[in-house]
Amino acid sequence: MRRFYCHCGQEIFFDNTYCNSCNSILGFDPEQQKLISIEPYKGQFRSVKNPEKRYKRCVHHQHQMQCNWLLSTDDHFTQCLSCRLTRVIPNQVYPYNVKRWAVLESAKRRMLYGLLRLGLPIDNWPADDIQRLQFHFLEDQISNPIDGHEQVLSGHAAGVITLNASEADNSYREATREAMNEPYRTLLGHFRHEIGHFYWDKLIKDQSIYNDFKALFGDDTVDYPKALAAYYEAGPPEDFQQEYISAYASAHALEDWAETWAHYLLMHETLETAVAFEVIRQPETDREFHVWLSEWMQLVLVLNALNRSIGNADAYPFVVSTKVQKKLQFIHDLMHR
Repeated sequence: MRRFYCHCGQEIFFDNTYCNSCNSILGFDPEQQKLISIEPYKGQFRSVKNPEKRYKRCVHHQHQMQCNWLLSTDDHFTQCLSCRLTRVIPNQVYPYNVKRWAVLESAKRRMLYGLLRLGLPIDNWPADDIQRLQFHFLEDQISNPIDGHEQVLSGHAAGVITLNASEADNSYREATREAMNEPYRTLLGHFRHEIGHFYWDKLIKDQSIYNDFKALFGDDTVDYPKALAAYYEAGPPEDFQQEYISAYASAHALEDWAETWAHYLLMHETLETAVAFEVIRQPETDREFHVWLSEWMQLVLVLNALNRSIGNADAYPFVVSTKVQKKLQFIHDLMHR
């Protein structure tokens, strides 16, 4: 994440809707990937620094959602790029679902920011592409016996990313982390993982690069339900860290891809943040993977040391083996192509 500043000079942050110093209205411009100061102008809004730039606010800028993303004034949508991708939400009659929806959308916006920074297409697919990106946030009968679905599993199918709305609850996520033995389980991580499946369909499947993917990640045609059942029954191989970035990545080639993809997004955005706050210097080039990876390994060494000093678990509980490095480089090269 880059650093953002209000026109008055005050530092502002990605989710802010108002400047705490001068009380200016703030909005995120997806085209520029910047959080900017805006002001009302003739029923619309304009950039304080660049008055010729005109905007309208997302319809969800009010109430608990507090979406701060902007739209162009000639955009026929009323929802911003992020909000309009959500097609199904949990029943808002229940107050806890109002909070869940806001938490889910906040994490989704941060994930989409990372995609924009990488120059990845989000909603500008060909008109005849039936697998357009959309999100469904559902709750099951565990949290809502009256209106909930029988069971909701987070996943991706044909462009639709489904997330169990309970993932927005810290208590649920922590309990699942313990039950699934996942040392690093976050809501943002879920979004990054599932969007990896979406982009596999777009960037790898039926593309010339597919055989290169298969050589690194394995055979994606292996029976998926059987592979997952075997993983949940027996767990990962004892030496999984030699081949995979996480235990779950060992379950199937497609999960290996999604876990590695999510990890690449984590690395890319964290490095951008570290450079922005001058924790590390801007590399001369981020195209060379070995330079990029070297900066990352130095950064996480500091992050883990800081966490241990204050009595917390490691911020980065991963081993980046030689095989994992090759998989990450595959994604890195794909991004730069």
